[in-house]
Formats: sequence, C-alpha cells, structure tokens
Amino acid sequence: MKKYSMLLGIILIAACHPAENPQPVLGTDLIDQTAMDSSIRPQDNFFLYANGSWLKNVKIPASQSGWGSFYILQDSSLARMHSLLDSLSQLSNPTKNTPAQQSADFYFSAMDSAGIEKMGWQPVKSELDSIEAISNGDGILREIAREYAINHSPFFNFYVSPDERNSAFYAAHFDQGGLGMPNRDYYFNQDTSIQKIRNAYKQLASRLFLLSGSDSANALSQAASVLAVETAMAKASKTPEQLRDPVANYNKTPVSKLNAIMPGWTNLLQYLMVHADTVLVGQPAFFKELGLLLNKTSLADIKSYLRFHVLFDDAPYLSNAFVDARFAYSKLLNGQKEMKARWKRMTSLVDEQLGDALGQLYVAKYFPPEAKQRMIELVNNLESTYAERIQQLDWMSDSTKQKALFKLHAIVKKIGYPDKWKDYSSLNIVRDDIIANLRQTSNYEFKRSLNKIGKPVDRSEWFMTPPTIDAYYDPTQNNINFPAGILQPPFFYLNGDDALNYGGIGYVIGHEITHGFDDQGRQFDANGNLKDWWTANDAANFKKRASNIINQYNGYIAIDTFHINGRLTEGENLADNGGLAIAYAAFKKTPQGKTNELINGLTPDQRFFLNAAAVWRIKESEEALRTQVLTNPHSTPMYRVNGPVSNIPGFYEAFQVKPSDPMYRPDSIRVKVW
Repeated sequence: MKKYSMLLGIILIAACHPAENPQPVLGTDLIDQTAMDSSIRPQDNFFLYANGSWLKNVKIPASQSGWGSFYILQDSSLARMHSLLDSLSQLSNPTKNTPAQQSADFYFSAMDSAGIEKMGWQPVKSELDSIEAISNGDGILREIAREYAINHSPFFNFYVSPDERNSAFYAAHFDQGGLGMPNRDYYFNQDTSIQKIRNAYKQLASRLFLLSGSDSANALSQAASVLAVETAMAKASKTPEQLRDPVANYNKTPVSKLNAIMPGWTNLLQYLMVHADTVLVGQPAFFKELGLLLNKTSLADIKSYLRFHVLFDDAPYLSNAFVDARFAYSKLLNGQKEMKARWKRMTSLVDEQLGDALGQLYVAKYFPPEAKQRMIELVNNLESTYAERIQQLDWMSDSTKQKALFKLHAIVKKIGYPDKWKDYSSLNIVRDDIIANLRQTSNYEFKRSLNKIGKPVDRSEWFMTPPTIDAYYDPTQNNINFPAGILQPPFFYLNGDDALNYGGIGYVIGHEITHGFDDQGRQFDANGNLKDWWTANDAANFKKRASNIINQYNGYIAIDTFHINGRLTEGENLADNGGLAIAYAAFKKTPQGKTNELINGLTPDQRFFLNAAAVWRIKESEEALRTQVLTNPHSTPMYRVNGPVSNIPGFYEAFQVKPSDPMYRPDSIRVKVW
C-alpha cells in the first residue's frame, strides 16, 4: 500500500507557457457553452450552472459507473493501448522476452476466452490444494507467505516502501488489511444500501465456493464463516479517518518483539523472506487481535477464508461463471449495468502487470517530447506563485515560512515516464495461460520489493504507468508525478487561451503541489521524512484554518442521507482549495489574466472558473456516489467545484456573488490556508 496522494484516480494535466500560448480564433472557442444551464444562476449552484445542460442530457453508458471528463480520457487511453496490443498480437515471431513479445502474449492469453472457459477453475486448483493441505498454525503462516508471492494479500497488507522517518532507505511495512469489502464500515453500516452490498458479498462467497467444488450446504456455511472472520478483522481495524494520522500509524518495531504482538510473526517473516532487524507496523492493535483470531478460529474457517480470497482475486480471469459472479457483486458498488468489453478489461490488466513494457511502446508513439518541456515550464510557474503566496501568509512565522519555501523548491517534478524502465527480461510470458502469466508478473514484483529492504531508495521510480490517467504526490520522496497518459485533451488544449489552461491543468498541478502542505503532507520535511518542522503556534494556526474546511465539507450532501466526510476528505479538499487558489493567482500574472477582454461573451476570469468546473464535468451513478462517500478521500465532483470556488474572492467578483446568494460564504469561515 503505497502512501501517496492522487486526484481521485482522475488527474488532468498538461502544460503551456503563457507567453507562447496563442488565443483561439473567435468562433472556435473550446468552452462548450451548450453544456451550461442558463436556468440556474451561478450564484446558486456554480457546478450545475456550468455543467447542468450536459448533465441533464448525458446518459451513463451501461458498462460505466459514470461518464464525463475522466471517463472519456480513460477510454481514449485504453483505445491507444488496445491499438498497440492489437498490432503486436499480429507479429509472427517477436523476439522472446522483449517488451513487444511480453505485452502481446500477455494480452493474447487474456483474450483467449475459449481456452479460459475450457479450463474452468483448474488454473487455481494447485493453490486451493495447497490451502486444503494446511494442518496446523505454522502451515497457515507458510500459506500466507506463499500467497503473497503470487498475487494475493490475505489477513493484512505487506509492502515495501521508504521508512517515513528515514526516507532514504526502504523498509518492510505491515498494515491492517485482508478485507474483501471496501473498508471496515461495510461490515457495520446499517443503511439498507450497504446491507444489500453485505448480503451480495456473502452470496458471492457462496457462489464461488459452489463453482469450485463445494456442495450447496457447505458453500453457504463456508460463506458465513468468511463473513464472520472478516467482521472480526474489521472490528479490530482503524477507521479510514484514523488511518490519516501518519504519526499514530508509524510504529518501528524490532523483529525480536514481533511475536509478543502476534505469535509466530518471526516465522512469518522467514517464510516471506524478509530479512531485517526492524519492521514498520502501522496498527499494532490490529495485529494483536489478528493473532488472537488466528488462534481461536477453526482451521476449517481459516481455510475457507484463504480459499475465498484466491477465488475472489482471480475470478475475473477464470471462466465466465466466475467472472459473472464477481461482477454481480461489484455492480452494486459502482452502478455498472453491464461489464466493460473484454478488450478494455484485459488491456487494463496488461497495463497493470507489464506497465513499463507497454509504457515504453505507448510513450514512443503517443508522447511528443516537447510536451515534457512545456509541462515543466507550467509547473515552475505554479511553483513560483506558490512561493509568493507562502511569503505573504499572515498566519505563519518567518522561520516556518523559510522551511516551507525550502520544501516547496525541493519538490522533484517527474513528467511523462521514468528515466529508466523495469527489466522484465526474466519473465516467461506465454500465450495460453493468463493465470500463469499473472503469477509470473506478481512474483517478479514481490521479489523486486523484497530486494529493496534496507537499501537506498530509488527516487527515480514511478508508481503509475505512463498511460495512466492520473497523477500523484509522494510525501516520502517530496515529488509530483504526471504520467504521459493525462497529457491529452480534453483537459489541455494546445491552442486554448490561458484562462482555459490554468483553470483546468493549472488547478490540477496546484492540487498536487498543495498535497505537500495538506494535513498529512505538511508533517513531512523537504527530504520526505516524517519530521515536525513547524512551530507549535504555526501548527495550531494551520489546524484552526483547516478546521474550516472540515466543517464546510461536512455540510455537503452527496446523495440521499450520505454527507461528505469532512475529516476523511480533509487532505484532498485542502489540495483542491489550495490548487485552485494558486492556479488563479498564477493566471492573474499572465497577459490575459491582467485584462477584461471578452471571448465569446465571457471575461477571462469567468473562463477560468468555467473550465475549472468543466474538468469535473462528471455524472456518476448513485451506487458509485455512495461508495465514494464511504471509501474515497476525495469529495464528489460537484463539491470539487463548488467548494473551492466559494472560497476565492475572484469568483465572487467574476459572477457577482452577493451575501444573500447560496454560493456565498462569509469571509469569517472561508478557507484561507495556502
């Protein structure tokens, strides 16, 4: 579980330098005014004013959980990758173990629906047999380690990433985990929609057991035992809000003391092939309870849990009965009416498993070199504006300002793709066994992670593939990362005016930079270490101002009775508010930002805010909205627009917002952090 901050799996980025950015010809405006709803006043609901007509008329495709900006861009990226894979699959004799051969054969094996159907559940039989052979507690630990090496993660999360207090070196991390439903709340929430999900999850477990050889009575019993085990684990787990505290979730523990927390832990380390004197334990209380649970739960129930998670993880790559069973459950979470086309699902899988192989091919064809330089120029412009804002803060002392500026200027900007690619040449990717290929790629990543423990951190490594439509900030490395995939329309237009680009792309870049100074990111120093560099008074001032954002978003209702969780979304909301404010300040420094010249009846400031709303022009299913509120640290699309703009004075001026208007927030409670 990598600790970095994304923009909802939705990141929209590209770049242009203001002095080189030509204005569009009148009549070719890239702001789609037909998407706007003139029956709604911008002072009442800006998101609906900017996007209302589009929202009324668009239909979410049956295979999607939503539709709009991000989804359109994702489809574009999938089509590009599919084109590459389709071409590669036609090659007669590609050189063995090259990116082309591996990508093509992995995709071919994933698309071999007839062969997969014929095999049924036999591809995972050896794993299920291994689970059935467990005879004692030590055997459970051996099986857990075996599964971690080949694509499964039962009972907890184990991963390797930088030591938060010594970020120059990698460490082994153990965190709570092992739940099949999205998080602990799904095991206890009594809302009827969540109860339906819980029931569907139990039905899924029963169905998977039935499909893999259990009779009806045993399948029902085994499914009930899985839910009971996971409910006990959920009860021992911290809430999503509690997991946001990096200090409370940092517990460096000598290996010699691990067995006192969970019996047999040192043996587990040996089976995992983890060689270290200390490990990082995120939630010791969880592992204490897990040890008790493993001791008191019957061996049969432990086996049922392990067996279910093998089937749950691999169901999408087995025969249709398994695929359909998994989808019947997942559509309750996201609202999809039907599955995505197989080529889309399997193209995504190749990207996930062989990202650097397919990524090299993607970049060569679709990423123009000049885009990287333009992106750097824009990020630098946002950074310089951020520095000015820090210097002007009236709530932060000069000593803390200097450290904040040092951290800001130390942020490493990574654009497009990694400087060096992973070497997959040792992988034997075949054309007729998707499960075997998954085991190959998963074991490769597992061994690669183990080899990092105790070694210096490779700060050039990426944690997203080049075609990914997203971006992230990594607090332990103090870097911002923008994959090539997001450097395409509809979020960046080469011939768009500055207002359009800063309102869209600038907003997102500002968002990622602000993650370095949100409620979590601010606790890491310029080198990525979890280290307090604030005076006590400055920290108190920050928390006081940030409390305004918690209160603001707690008041928003996403759907039905589901409110935005202001504490869970605090970091992302701070990033949205800081990002848009910085982008607006940077825009006001451009030639266009200094004028009031109209383009198609819109002032520069109106265009800036309208495009900020357009990049979140997304319609989501009711199911997806509920799931997002319960699980996601990001707010829903409407409030990623209405929340930030309502805190920016320039928005009030651009759309004549008065104290009597719904979008108006009194100055005393507006968010004023960065």
